[in-house]
Amino acid sequence: MNKQDFIHLYWKIYISIEKEFAETLNYVSLDVENYGTFSSSYIKILLQVGSEIDIVAKSICNYHEKSFKGENINDYRPVIMKHETDFSNTEVKILQIKEAFSIKPWEIWGVTNKNGVVENPSWWKVYNKVKHDRHTVGTINDMSKEYYKFANLEYTLYSLAGLYQLLIYYYYDLAQKDRIQVPLPGSRLFTLSGGKWDDIVFYKDISFYIDFSDGHLYSESGEFVY
Repeated sequence: MNKQDFIHLYWKIYISIEKEFAETLNYVSLDVENYGTFSSSYIKILLQVGSEIDIVAKSICNYHEKSFKGENINDYRPVIMKHETDFSNTEVKILQIKEAFSIKPWEIWGVTNKNGVVENPSWWKVYNKVKHDRHTVGTINDMSKEYYKFANLEYTLYSLAGLYQLLIYYYYDLAQKDRIQVPLPGSRLFTLSGGKWDDIVFYKDISFYIDFSDGHLYSESGEFVY
């Protein structure tokens, strides 16, 4: 994996999904009072995001450990946490609202429950249930209803933030290897905060990097600028 592959195979797809989610904010304001609002649009976005998370997480694991053979999120979790030790504690700051606030979409990966088990985020369970048991009635976080009704603003937001965080960590690792100069790729919805991320400039739109192999300036889309 190199920066060009990352941009074309992963980042462009993320930006497309982010734009689709942003379109829904024209009708449902990004506010905690609207977290329970569900729609078919959120079902579609959740399924897209969940699929991308599965693909990206596996790619990250293969990047760090060439012999990795895992096939699901329970296999990805220990590898990611081993190589990205601050991952579960990193905050995703949400922009485009009156007062920016932060969430930790992967926080539960840093917690061991009373049975000694590390669980996956609730939004990941929602993704799987919407994918496989959409019309079944079930319980998530002490709420019982048909699973498709969990495809709401809250879980869609958290899942998209989770994908964004995965991608930025991946890009950061590639930057260390390929000598990509920060800033990192731009998002209009999110930035990361806490730890090393507080010292990095995040752009809300197109960002640029210098390719030290040829000395030229490129946009995040990989297009030559100068």
